[in-house]
Amino acid sequence: MKSIPIAIAALIHASPSFAREVPAAKPNIVLIMADDLGYGSLGCYGHPEVKTPHIDALAATGIRFTDFHSNGAMCTPTRAALMTGRYQQRCAWVPDSDLTPLFSKQRSKNLKQRWAWGVSKDELFLPELLGQSGYRSTLIGKWHLGYDRTFHPMNQGFDEFRGFISGAVDYHSHVAVSGSSELDWWKNQKIENKEGYATDLLTRYATQFISENKQRPFFAYLAYGAPHTPLQGREAGQKKPAAEVYQEMIEILDESVGLVVQSLRDHGLEKNTLVILCSDNGGAPTKGFRAANGVLNGNKGSMTEGGHRVPFIANWPGVIPGGRTSEDVVMTMDFLPTFARLADASTPENHKIDGIDLMPVLKGEAKAPPRNLHWLFGDSWAVRKGSWKLIGKGERPQALYHLEDDLSEKNNIIKQKPEMADELFALHRKWIAEVGDQ
Repeated sequence: MKSIPIAIAALIHASPSFAREVPAAKPNIVLIMADDLGYGSLGCYGHPEVKTPHIDALAATGIRFTDFHSNGAMCTPTRAALMTGRYQQRCAWVPDSDLTPLFSKQRSKNLKQRWAWGVSKDELFLPELLGQSGYRSTLIGKWHLGYDRTFHPMNQGFDEFRGFISGAVDYHSHVAVSGSSELDWWKNQKIENKEGYATDLLTRYATQFISENKQRPFFAYLAYGAPHTPLQGREAGQKKPAAEVYQEMIEILDESVGLVVQSLRDHGLEKNTLVILCSDNGGAPTKGFRAANGVLNGNKGSMTEGGHRVPFIANWPGVIPGGRTSEDVVMTMDFLPTFARLADASTPENHKIDGIDLMPVLKGEAKAPPRNLHWLFGDSWAVRKGSWKLIGKGERPQALYHLEDDLSEKNNIIKQKPEMADELFALHRKWIAEVGDQ
């Protein structure tokens, strides 16, 4: 290694302003998104039986949120908001093109079928934004934002892709179980199957990516399939009660989180890496499993809290003070502006971003600003202002709750508080007029 010339060395030591101008290394970002992981399914969120020591350790040395929400109550809407920093209803959704479909047998001209649609390439995607600041981005795991080759993740800004396009795959054969019955295991632009349990394979790809890219800033979006159906443990063909398999899948996910974090430590990257763990929506009902969504009412697909209030943990040694629990109300769409700030990247001036930068909240420097939040799935919707939440369907408000007093949404007070219901319904209609009702 060449030595620093004496004159320059003297200038660095003598001039504090010169030292401040030397840019710090841009931080790495590891986003771990579980699939259908309920609010109450982890040890650190109160589950009495599920053992998640590695995730619990992230929470104990980082920050754990109790009022974090997925943008959607289902997989695809939340992932669209994550990739764009916008309400998914604001995104341009387009039918598949005339290019080669990802699944040769799956081509559908029936536009009512969800696999015939994807998010337009005209949208600014998170990896494209980070790429402008020198980041190398990988998607490892589930995409679910369009089945046609037009919408392939590497056509939307990712430099690498290892995982599956569809909503779910068999954990052993890697055949798609939603939207197709074909092999759905990719290495970049080609289908290339590997033997192994899906969760373990994705973890192996993640640690390999970290090892290969430790000399440059990177964004690793690790989108596990677990614990989404099919309910399958490591042993193929194993016959166990559904609740036992579901718990095993979460505990294997926890093992994987531990291995990814250990890989960061092994390469000396832990103190320059923001690690986030969250879920894409609430847990689906699983026979015999105790309180997947904790005290919350409802499940995946629901506008009640169990459909969209999910775990969120952030960890960054030396930057995020550890051992804290936050009641700040935040959403999936907040990740893009947060990551953009860390990467020193900016969106076009007239490009509407709905999310907010979470770094002041994560660092304990500020509270999240008050704002109204919205959810829409089909013709079911919800709007929240402060602790007040209104749920409705179409043009009919149906239930009003005050979450600070009634987190489980057991006491519908819409008849007792008609003026509040009217105020929230007006906010919902104004929002629909702005973003659309896709």
